[in-house]
Amino acid sequence: MTQDFRIIFNQLAADSIINRSELAELLCTSENAISQMAYRGELPATAFPKKRRALWFVRDIKAWLEQSRTPEPATKQSSKIGRPRSED
Repeated sequence: MTQDFRIIFNQLAADSIINRSELAELLCTSENAISQMAYRGELPATAFPKKRRALWFVRDIKAWLEQSRTPEPATKQSSKIGRPRSED
């Protein structure tokens, strides 16, 4: 029986490197979804940007996960929907 990668990830040193399949397992998604997220800029920068292989430092992924966990402050939105009306 293999150990859940999320447990292994938590024990890795900050300078460790994980690949696309490990990141997909960590995020419970597919490798293709990871590729699309990287293409859209939704993930941290890769460890070696000039190389073809997508690898990430554990410290960058942990920081990204922490940042995405903290809720963004709510913005005040108008209760009115539609274009503004002119006041005559």
